[in-house]
Amino acid sequence: MQRLLTFLVLIIANFLFCKNLLAQNYSNRIWDLNNCINYALENNIQVKQKKLSVTSNELDLSKDKSAWLPSLNASISENLSKSKDKTNADSWAASSGTSFSLTASMPIYQGGTIKNNIRKSQLSVEQANVEVEITQKSIILSIVQTYLDVLYTKESVDYYGEVVLASQKQVERSKDLFNAGSIVRKDLAQMEAQLASDNYSLTVAINNLTSRTSDLKQLLEIPVADTFTVSFPEVQVIDSLASFPSKLEAINAAMSIMPEIRSSQVNNQIAEVNYRITKSGYLPSLSLNAGYSTDYSSSLSGGFSNQLSNNQLQKVGLTLNVPIFNRFSTKTSVQQSKIGMEQARLSALETEKNLQQQVETIYQDAVAGIYRYKSAKTQMELADESYRLSEQQFNLGMINAVELLKVKTNLLNSKMELIQSKYSEILNLKILDYYIGKTITL
Repeated sequence: MQRLLTFLVLIIANFLFCKNLLAQNYSNRIWDLNNCINYALENNIQVKQKKLSVTSNELDLSKDKSAWLPSLNASISENLSKSKDKTNADSWAASSGTSFSLTASMPIYQGGTIKNNIRKSQLSVEQANVEVEITQKSIILSIVQTYLDVLYTKESVDYYGEVVLASQKQVERSKDLFNAGSIVRKDLAQMEAQLASDNYSLTVAINNLTSRTSDLKQLLEIPVADTFTVSFPEVQVIDSLASFPSKLEAINAAMSIMPEIRSSQVNNQIAEVNYRITKSGYLPSLSLNAGYSTDYSSSLSGGFSNQLSNNQLQKVGLTLNVPIFNRFSTKTSVQQSKIGMEQARLSALETEKNLQQQVETIYQDAVAGIYRYKSAKTQMELADESYRLSEQQFNLGMINAVELLKVKTNLLNSKMELIQSKYSEILNLKILDYYIGKTITL
């Protein structure tokens, strides 16, 4: 008994150790873009729901395929009855009866309904799989946007950290100049105020980074208590159109691979099948039927087994059902299915038009973003040179603090414009990759 308890304790301890180890490995994971995308595709609730829809549609397909099979039913009934005695009108005679039956039926021709129902279910399975792909692509795009937001705020934090360090050095230098009598107290106060402003900007940037990181964690549906560490890779911006596809190539690529187009095509096919199903309501149906029955009644002579043997009935037959008039139900259904076909056709045209517009817009944004980034880079370089010259003039007493801080503000604005244009262009390029089917990486 003691050995058994010791063995159980060891098993439990080993399980807890492995659980803690897995949790530790999970917490120590560095979340780059690929990790985020792979994790979301495996664990996202919306994706799981769409996959369940696929399973449900596959079951419907299996059920529709089995409609060709014969059906077989068995029944047993026990009856108690009471009737007037034929020899004495004032008395009632009670009797009991037992019946057994087997019935079978198999469709032979149903006007194409079974075949079309199977085809519709097959298309529904395909549509459900396309919906999974649409959901996955939408999640990938959301993750890319949110992840790049995190990288943007991280670079802003790094930049404002450098600004604070530079401001601290400037304050120290200003103190030396003030003690030497080269600047007045007002200039020193303005430098100290600028340092406080830069510290505030750094704090805001840090808070934004925390918020954007939390957004990414929530998008991945990672529990709040779990540690979440984001990887911050160096990302480069394309500053040339040489590697760009043409706009027409981008649009054609999107039209050939985006699941929304396949979804609208499948919807068209489903509408056509629905039309054929409703038209089959005008056609006759033929089925094969077979049955076997026997019964027993206590009011009749003969034992139970003898009556069951003598009362056997076997039958086989064909049933032809010809629709003649059903209060215009079939006619109305056919007209509605025609409307459904036209609606599906118009919806497909609208989907194609919207996709073309989306690709054209993001293509133009990507091209414009390249020129915006190059302009911002040139502007920042000029602003940086201007600030360095102004700082030298300030140290020599040639300009005051107000003039220096004005130049510094221009530098800060140009640097933030460079960062914004950089990540805006990266995002536009990644969205363009998304539409033309390229793997999204950083």
